[in-house]
Amino acid sequence: MRVTKLTFPVAVLAFMTACSESPAREIAAPGGVNAIVNGVPTGSDYGNVGALLFDYDQNGISGDDEWCTGSLIAPTIFLTAAHCVVSPYTPPGTEFYVSFASDLYAKGMKAIKATGYVYDPEFGHDVAKYHDLALIFLPRSSTNGITPLSLPPADYLGQLSAKGELANQLFVNVGYGVDATRHGKTQYPYSGLRAMSKSEFSGITSTWLDLLMNTSSTGQGGDCYGDSGGPKFIDGNSTMIVATVTTGDSNCRATSRDWRLDTPEARGFLGKYVTLP
Repeated sequence: MRVTKLTFPVAVLAFMTACSESPAREIAAPGGVNAIVNGVPTGSDYGNVGALLFDYDQNGISGDDEWCTGSLIAPTIFLTAAHCVVSPYTPPGTEFYVSFASDLYAKGMKAIKATGYVYDPEFGHDVAKYHDLALIFLPRSSTNGITPLSLPPADYLGQLSAKGELANQLFVNVGYGVDATRHGKTQYPYSGLRAMSKSEFSGITSTWLDLLMNTSSTGQGGDCYGDSGGPKFIDGNSTMIVATVTTGDSNCRATSRDWRLDTPEARGFLGKYVTLP
């Protein structure tokens, strides 16, 4: 998957809250091929997965303003990562926008201005329990025609793991982040396209879902800068999000660490704003 363009330091925080610096990357021309690591454009599929934007260069909202990824989980509620709204680049008062366009560079790309946002107040206090969740609020009727995604029941992944059903499981990544190319020096082209890829299961803790992104050994893909807050689906179920992107290795080549949505920590925050299964 992709993340935001690394022509400015914003993208560092947009994917890796724990990473102190970001690799320099080259930007693909608008409409160029690439998205998720080892991924393909979604087209009209995953139309309930959108891009979080803000006018960081103060020249109007465009495809260049993609910051993070997120998912519609209620008609007026967009789920993303807390570190996407809490950073030196997004101070209180920042005006956010959401677009569900499959191509952020397409003519007439629609961006919905958010009415507000909230993040888990426990965010960032404990690395083991990072609480990396935020909700963007959208105007009524602004998402008409888009079906919200569902959230998992309590301990959904934990129960699957206890049954041994995650060991060989693939997960689907969807987002607008950059692509980590594999030719020589790592580059990070950005195309503005929503894309998807698949990653192999690595492990879970009480709060984290860990996935493998080593494409040379697994033949699969992963996510990268700009995919923060984006959804993780169990392969074969594209209607329920089980985790959201928080962090990974700096070159987007090895691992993805994602915040589980079926835990007491996640449900404690989300349950204040949406009805949980």
